[in-house]
Amino acid sequence: MSYEIPEPNLGHPDSAIRLASAVHRFRVPVMTKTVSFERSFRSTGSHSKTRSAMLKADSTRKQLKEALEAKTVSGERVYNEASRYLPFVSQILLTCKVQPEIARLDERLVFEWKSGVEQEPAAFDSEALMYDMVMCCSCQALGKAATATEASIAGEFAAASREYAIAAGIFEFLAKDHLPKWIAKGSNVNADRLPTEATVGACEAFVELLLANGQQMAVATVLIKPGTPNYSLVAKLSLGVVERLDSFVSMMRKNSFAQMGRMDKDFFTLVTFSVNLQKSLSNYFHARGLWNAQEYGLAIAVLNEAKEGLNTRAHGGASGMPDISKTSPLKPLQKDLTDLKAHMTLLLKHWEQDNSSVYFERVPNKVPEEKKLQQGLKLTKCTPYTLEDVDPLPLALPEGGGGMARSDSDLARQLQEQLNSGFDG
Repeated sequence: MSYEIPEPNLGHPDSAIRLASAVHRFRVPVMTKTVSFERSFRSTGSHSKTRSAMLKADSTRKQLKEALEAKTVSGERVYNEASRYLPFVSQILLTCKVQPEIARLDERLVFEWKSGVEQEPAAFDSEALMYDMVMCCSCQALGKAATATEASIAGEFAAASREYAIAAGIFEFLAKDHLPKWIAKGSNVNADRLPTEATVGACEAFVELLLANGQQMAVATVLIKPGTPNYSLVAKLSLGVVERLDSFVSMMRKNSFAQMGRMDKDFFTLVTFSVNLQKSLSNYFHARGLWNAQEYGLAIAVLNEAKEGLNTRAHGGASGMPDISKTSPLKPLQKDLTDLKAHMTLLLKHWEQDNSSVYFERVPNKVPEEKKLQQGLKLTKCTPYTLEDVDPLPLALPEGGGGMARSDSDLARQLQEQLNSGFDG
């Protein structure tokens, strides 16, 4: 009785999908001080419409605070609560802008937040309403990014890619529109002390990071479909991820070096890991595309480069993968990395056997430069983001000033500058 040895499965392994979609989950910002718009505008905001809006602002801000401080943070809940609060703080800001001489407070408004992306964040406070708006937008962005991560863990890669595009669009809005408007007003706020996600340079860089993460999800979406994928396309997509991740790191080093030093070191280890992994995967998919196109010798050479790219580098400045065996947050990736290496070794062995017995093509010692992929494909784009249109609320000075000491119009203008421009002293 004879037994037939089953043919090994040489298709791309599930470990390649899990590694290709590995991303970092950032925390969300945290409010560290409570404010009350209703108490602060009690005298000038006595109109029923204004008082109602102030009470709703207090209520929605409290709900956002609870979402940010929940034992188990839900990205979708954070995004939704931030979206409910944002129109109210935007409306209050507009109200102060158009009625600066009447926008007097019974009680100071001081907004205090801690970063969600820094390893050991310090609280930063400001009287600027724009600061609260910026951090609220950051809550939306990081809430969406967290939702995307949750979707990717569940294997819902297409949905995750869409969520990352929304998050990237919010950071793009902050970098190009909202933050420049605030900083351009001559604020004396030290940008290096602001939470990282409230700085122009970091927001610009996060756009690239989140678009790279979204493209990782696009790669995984292609790979989980039944049948043989278009390996040439996936190779270009993987290289596009490399280009975006490289751009993220370059932008952080150039424009946000101080903020970069405050972020989790393991996060940047993951970025380095992902860059090298995606390079290797790009070569792997490129090799499979070449093999299917009957360029057998070249395919073997490219696959060999892909396999070598997964080796752990000898030291920090060398090429290759960072050592994750001793880095506890990244250690779970080690098993899949070992499996992917084993798969590439097995595939290479079978290809070499087939070439030596059937095709007899010469295998170059080194892949010629003109045969390497020259440029990646960047598929993901930001989902455009805008603020909801709001109308100013009616304010009125109480008869006789209502005991409010700040009756001089110059002092009122100074208050308006504090609220809108960020003067904290």
